[in-house]
Amino acid sequence: SGEEAVPGQANTGGKWFPSDSPVLKNFYALCQKVSPAAQTPSAVFCSMIGLPYVAVAATMEAVNEDNLAVPPVDGKTVVYTDTEGTASFGWLDPVNDFGNLGLGIKVYNEPFTAQQTYDFAGCLMAQPDRAPGDNCTAPPDSGKRFKLKTTETNGPIDIVVDVSADDSVSLYRVIGKFSNLTDASNSVGGDLNAIRFELGFGVGSEFMRSSVGDGLGFGFDGADKLSIGPVGKYPGGLFGGSKVEGLPFFSTEVAPFTESVSTADDGDILETNGTIATQYSSLFGDWRTLSQTPTGWFIDHDGNPANDSILLAYNAGTVAAPDWQTNEKQFNAAVTVDHDDDASTPELSAELWDPNSLNFDPTVANNVLPLVDTLGEGDPGDTVTDAITLSPSAASALYDGNFNVLIDGQAVTIDDFETWENKPVTVVDTANGDALYATWYPGEGEDGLYQLESDSSWVTLSEMATLIAADANLARVAGYVQGPIEDLANVNINPTISVGAAANWPTCSGDGVNTTCSFTFRVTGLNGAVEEPTIPDTPVEPAPEPEEPGASSSDGDGPVFGCTAGRPGAPIDPVLPGLVLMALGGLWARKRLSNA
Repeated sequence: SGEEAVPGQANTGGKWFPSDSPVLKNFYALCQKVSPAAQTPSAVFCSMIGLPYVAVAATMEAVNEDNLAVPPVDGKTVVYTDTEGTASFGWLDPVNDFGNLGLGIKVYNEPFTAQQTYDFAGCLMAQPDRAPGDNCTAPPDSGKRFKLKTTETNGPIDIVVDVSADDSVSLYRVIGKFSNLTDASNSVGGDLNAIRFELGFGVGSEFMRSSVGDGLGFGFDGADKLSIGPVGKYPGGLFGGSKVEGLPFFSTEVAPFTESVSTADDGDILETNGTIATQYSSLFGDWRTLSQTPTGWFIDHDGNPANDSILLAYNAGTVAAPDWQTNEKQFNAAVTVDHDDDASTPELSAELWDPNSLNFDPTVANNVLPLVDTLGEGDPGDTVTDAITLSPSAASALYDGNFNVLIDGQAVTIDDFETWENKPVTVVDTANGDALYATWYPGEGEDGLYQLESDSSWVTLSEMATLIAADANLARVAGYVQGPIEDLANVNINPTISVGAAANWPTCSGDGVNTTCSFTFRVTGLNGAVEEPTIPDTPVEPAPEPEEPGASSSDGDGPVFGCTAGRPGAPIDPVLPGLVLMALGGLWARKRLSNA
């Protein structure tokens, strides 16, 4: 209006009213409930009278299923590029580590503090569905990571999350595993070399990246980002050790992914620098697709293929000319570790964990975390001496029938390497002199099959489990299994998402009281040497033939003459009559004040 502001008063269209005016209070109460992204007449009115919108934040509620295959298709929660299922560049594993079927990914609103510093409102993870409060902070080896698979180099995968607008600014930890299942026949043999994370709105060709100041980002306001550990890294059971997977096989150093300087100042995108860590690349080059990972020999120490097997050796050669190599774990007797978090008790020598030492102690060796804490995972600053070193060796030289490996706190003697091929995982009948009942073939079917000795028929893992449960005489027998080292295709991902000011998002809708919104967490496996795929547009159905003019109907489907407040037949905004009356009241009050 050109008038100067008066302290303690607010502008309502040309006249300054006291801020405690009943008329102004009514206007303000109304505008508190309006989403600025929802261009309703109410929102426009609030803008016209100069009242601010309430800055609301958001709470992540659930993963939106509109662009997901629900129920799963062929055992996969396919992630589509739109809500019509037009195309897909990846999928989620819908089965959790307990065998339960779901989406494969879930939001848990369970507050926790990480690294004694960062307060999280919850997490985006797999679906272990433990007791409330126990999911985000579940113990090691509890199946926390969702399993996202990319099938197309440079193909974006869009995970949409529904949120509710409230008065909080919340941090959520992402706990996932991203796997390379791209086509090995492409120009780079299926190799990837980077990951891109983006935040935004919409999916597929309609995706729009988030922008500065909209309350959505990877960590904190501005460009400050947060991840618990490296934003991405190869599994610790192979590189660096892990509280989950124990002592490493290939290197005592972590093989991390590092953010590129090109995205360091942008809080809405996080892209790694395109360089694979030397701990991995010196052995295998770029990030291999699953079908191109080297083959390994594993021991299935409990005779149950449903559980993880222990890697013993890998083929450093070719299928035609195999070169079986391994890394001997050598325990440093001079290194002492705190085994019980008690400063009053003496530290113990790492030699007590050595399964080939006369001083081996199974009462302490069942917990390898004190040793892991001296390696890359637990000692990123390399401030203490490593408790173990890895010494390369030919598998046939190390495994001579007398060498022990540490498995679940026990010293397990490994058979002579030359005999592994003849000692598969089996099931025997103890009531019949341990006669062979079934043999496990990991290459049969999609997930491996047992072949019954009696009639050569095939049964699945679950069917065999049922047979064993029904017959106490059937016993599992440990054995050796050959197969791909799948974790060389997997990367653990750990970004953090901050949600706030959600009412400004273009995906919001509201009823005048509650506001619901959504955002997209986009993940892409990259290789710049490969052309980006085209994201197809959603097919548009042909417009229906126009109907012949007819009489107006009472439900609003007929012709409408004159002005309308929306599409024909749409309900009138119920707030409008009240706004009109309030505006008239304001004009009356202004007139009274001007005549006073």
